[in-house]
Amino acid sequence: MKIPRIPKLKIKFNKPAFSAMGKILLEILLGIFTYVALLTSSALLALTYANPIKMVETYFPMKVLRLTIEPGLLNKYLAYTQTYYWYSIACGAFLLIIGLAVHIRSLNGLYASIINTPRYFLNAPIKAYKSSIRFRDWLFAKIEYLNGESEKWRRFFTVMSSPYFLLLKMGFSPQMAISFLAVGSTVTTGVVVNETILAERSFSNRDAGVYLAPSEIPNSELEEQFKEEITTNTLRVLLNDTPVETIDISNVNIGTSYASNGQPSALPSGQTTAILIDGNNTRIEIGKLIVSRVSCKTLNIENVRANSIKILNNQADGLSIYQTASSTIPNLRVSGGYFMSALLQTEGGLYDRLHISPLDSITSSKVYVNELTLENIVSSGGTCDLRKLDVGELEVTWNRIGGDNSLVSKALTISSTVTSANWEVDGNIEVLMAEVERKPD
Repeated sequence: MKIPRIPKLKIKFNKPAFSAMGKILLEILLGIFTYVALLTSSALLALTYANPIKMVETYFPMKVLRLTIEPGLLNKYLAYTQTYYWYSIACGAFLLIIGLAVHIRSLNGLYASIINTPRYFLNAPIKAYKSSIRFRDWLFAKIEYLNGESEKWRRFFTVMSSPYFLLLKMGFSPQMAISFLAVGSTVTTGVVVNETILAERSFSNRDAGVYLAPSEIPNSELEEQFKEEITTNTLRVLLNDTPVETIDISNVNIGTSYASNGQPSALPSGQTTAILIDGNNTRIEIGKLIVSRVSCKTLNIENVRANSIKILNNQADGLSIYQTASSTIPNLRVSGGYFMSALLQTEGGLYDRLHISPLDSITSSKVYVNELTLENIVSSGGTCDLRKLDVGELEVTWNRIGGDNSLVSKALTISSTVTSANWEVDGNIEVLMAEVERKPD
């Protein structure tokens, strides 16, 4: 039988860190010495420079409780610093150097610091420039990253919204396409994303609304203001002091010329015009106005001043064209520089009415559009009116105007208030016709 071995009891004491404590104590003492030396040197140099004896004499003798302090001893030391000022300056300078040397820990270090100070100031602009370059590169890297992420999200939303545009190309109305996307399909499975969630309404997306040029986004405040005049399917463009480069509206149906969800379209309540371009309380100055391949019940042009008017190859069940040659309008174009709106363009869409005019509150004498194009538009149920315009070139070509099967009433009317320096009227014929059929019906 083995007797278990009991391990020896070992007691170990850690040696006190006298060296670390000594270093800390030395640091404290050297710090105190540095402060005392610097304060003393500063006091000696200040007393040598400014003689405080006269100022001290005004406060002495000083009584503190029952003690009276005389200025004798203090004046003695102050007078010493003034009489032997070279000694005071030498002692002050010596204490200053010793204090700094103790703080830096060596005279060589103090000397190196003094020598390197001019070099530091000389190199400071270069260091600042390099720091600005690093900040610039960091900032541009962040901007490029954010631009890349924005482009990815834009592409994502474009892909997700493609079903909406596909339905429009197939001939569905915006309302029907949105309803299909919102409700989904009972035949197929999958995820359908509503276009109204993915992308906000815009002019280029063929969305109805009230637009204040040059903004391509509908103005909610103006929509509230014109709520008695418009519906959710009215395209209303308001012009202000900002010139517009181009307004291009093409491939659209307006008025009663279409049906949506099996329901025939209609003009807004109380409205008689399907298309209205009106200077309102002022005038619209347009560089070039093109009305081509447009179907209207009637087309009335009045109070228009132009440099050149071309009325070519139109069909109408009744023509009335006055050619008044007394206009002084030059063949103008509109320029707006940097602040000019680039483009308001919509291609394809279904609207119950199109109305372009200046703001009611506009104070300037004119608003400006460089080029306005209405092309391949089918409208019915209301008139098409152009009035209060100043135009460089007006082209009315290849239009189908009429709807009452009568040549007595004039469907295409150019009023005597329309004036131009140059007229070209050719190829226009009168044909009995009914209004265009509603599509689809």
